[in-house]
Amino acid sequence: MTSNPAVVDIGINLTHKAFRKHWKAVVQRAIDGGVTKILLTGTSMQSSKANLGMAQEWFEETGQKNLYTTVGIHPHDAKTWQDPASASPEDGESSVSPSMPTTIATTSTLEEMREMLKHPLAVAVGECGLDFNRNFSSPSSQVHAFQEQIQLAIQLKKPIFVHEREAHADLIKVFDRIKAAHPNVELPPIVVHCFTGTKEEALEYVQRGFYIGFTGTICKKERGKSLRELIPSLPLDKLMVETDAPFMGFKKGRRSSEPADCVDVARKLAETLEMPFETVATATTVNATTFFGLDWIELD
Repeated sequence: MTSNPAVVDIGINLTHKAFRKHWKAVVQRAIDGGVTKILLTGTSMQSSKANLGMAQEWFEETGQKNLYTTVGIHPHDAKTWQDPASASPEDGESSVSPSMPTTIATTSTLEEMREMLKHPLAVAVGECGLDFNRNFSSPSSQVHAFQEQIQLAIQLKKPIFVHEREAHADLIKVFDRIKAAHPNVELPPIVVHCFTGTKEEALEYVQRGFYIGFTGTICKKERGKSLRELIPSLPLDKLMVETDAPFMGFKKGRRSSEPADCVDVARKLAETLEMPFETVATATTVNATTFFGLDWIELD
């Protein structure tokens, strides 16, 4: 085991086929390297359920609370949203309803999410948000699913794990319209994971109190240059680290990433901030632990 400060990886895709047959070895390598807590990213009902099963299995076998999961519908999968009470809005219709119901209508996807989020290892709503880069689901269906998940997070007082690609302004509008309709509603903590946007977008997020997650992209010489240039303008108490494994690989000779690489992401973040690694590792770990409430989770 390393003697360095512990690191928390706030987002990996452990159900991916790259890890499926040896996921426990992947997790153990990360722990041995200093990544002591790992958030599994739920992108669909299927992956959320599988994540929860793996997190529970790991705890039962080791007695250690190393794995946690989010529960949600990724914008790519927004078209799978099951909402029998009212169909998703069609393209061209208002994408955000003018008011937020005080109680959420019973829908199959929401009820599945609500049930899974009762588990103590299910610590956040997401991965949810907007992705207008490829539009695997229509923009209107993305906004509909996103808004429903925000409302669920508000009701359950769970943090929100956000995905955003080429949709910054629209994503902000969703939050703003909910707040405008219900000014007394307190939004839960929000993290924009795997951030790849602009300095202006990052600054607006942190000014609103959002957290930002950085991946191994910041370790890439060319692709990570713009991110490294904006990082010093952000407060350390709003930053977290992640790998988004097996995506966002940055190691030579290996296209994919794994959670053990999160230590190197934290090192690059520290180098970019011109701060000691120990300072940045400790700060990002405190940020993640507090954001997801990891120190207060009790299991039977």
